[in-house]
Amino acid sequence: MTTLLQDLKYGLRMLAKYPGFTAVAVLTLALGIGANTAIFSVVNGVLLNPLRYTEPDRLVALYSHQATFTRASIPYPNFLDWVRDNHSFSALAAYRGDNFNLIGMGEPERVPAEMISASFFPVLGVKPVIGRAFLPEEDQVGAAPVVLISSGFWNRKFASSPEVLGKSLTLNGKAYTVVGVIPADFHYTGDNFHRSDVYVPIGQWNDPTFRDRRTGMGMDAVGRLKPGVTFEQANADMEALGRHLAEEYPQADKGTGITLIPLKQNVVGSIRPFLLMLLAAVGFVLLIACVNVANLLLARSTARTQELAIRSALGASQGRIVRQLLTESLLLALAGGGLGLLLAAWGLQGALKVLPDALPRAEEVHLDGRVLLFMLAVSALAGILFGLAPALKNSQSDLHETLKEGGRGASGIARKGFSWSWKWRWRLSCWRARD
Repeated sequence: MTTLLQDLKYGLRMLAKYPGFTAVAVLTLALGIGANTAIFSVVNGVLLNPLRYTEPDRLVALYSHQATFTRASIPYPNFLDWVRDNHSFSALAAYRGDNFNLIGMGEPERVPAEMISASFFPVLGVKPVIGRAFLPEEDQVGAAPVVLISSGFWNRKFASSPEVLGKSLTLNGKAYTVVGVIPADFHYTGDNFHRSDVYVPIGQWNDPTFRDRRTGMGMDAVGRLKPGVTFEQANADMEALGRHLAEEYPQADKGTGITLIPLKQNVVGSIRPFLLMLLAAVGFVLLIACVNVANLLLARSTARTQELAIRSALGASQGRIVRQLLTESLLLALAGGGLGLLLAAWGLQGALKVLPDALPRAEEVHLDGRVLLFMLAVSALAGILFGLAPALKNSQSDLHETLKEGGRGASGIARKGFSWSWKWRWRLSCWRARD
């Protein structure tokens, strides 16, 4: 540890001695490491982190499979048959987007709404902040109208008052009773689902077209696999169920089936190869930055040739010299990584403001512990990459030729009135004491 501290102190002194070189090297590395950190933050938030639901690996998105579309809307009567006859899911939930006219609370306004089955929030493992979710008996035609509201709507219209439960909302001319408030961090990324202020039971909607087995009306579904059931088993089960419905209702379901997609794959969509390609591209940017800094170190090594030769003459081994030079390189890399982290945070904020809709799970992209570890690992690797070649070159220089060149230079300096001998004796005594 004592030797390591000496290397660190000496490395810091050498970097401070050449501020111009240090600034250029750190900025070059910061750009490369910052770009890698920013893109990895996106990859981490979108691809690597699990979905923010209870046991997300058991969640599956479901669609109707038709001749022209593999992910078509689901007819509500078919969905009810799926719920009743499947053997693979502990629960299935349906949803469709809509907009309602809200009156009686200031100026009339159009609020985004989501029709959901009573099982929707339980399937995802989402619990209301206050109140409760819908009951199965409330998800039926003729049941008393009830509504769940978002936390934002709760704060905007009721000032987050706990007395909101039991209050009435007039939506499309019908009075709905508030039974619960959905957490502010809830966000479901799925086809036809959008952030909503209000949620109502889908089973209460008695539109004749919605009850027709031949139409989907923009409804999709999500399900939770039973413990121990694999995706392949569920897929085979639902395929058999789809064939059974096609036989039972040939006029409506002939040529149709059921499409299952793991929910995370459904959320991420086709952006996975694009993000991985982008991560590879910024990796090459960092490699170019490492090459540039290595060239700077090689150019600077000329001025340190005599210093390293004298250290070798005093008994410093090749490994000792390589370790000292690598320590300086790692210090440069860590400084570049710290500045790169700041650039990544700034760049992420700007990018997420511009592309929130184009990027799935954009609200989950941020700098977390995994990103910090990635930055440190990239910085250390970069320091080794750009520092190893100059360190090996310097440590393998011809000792006798270097000292002879230093002697000739010393004679010239002595003729100009400098006491070269005294100056180097002092430096040698310092190095001998340290080594």
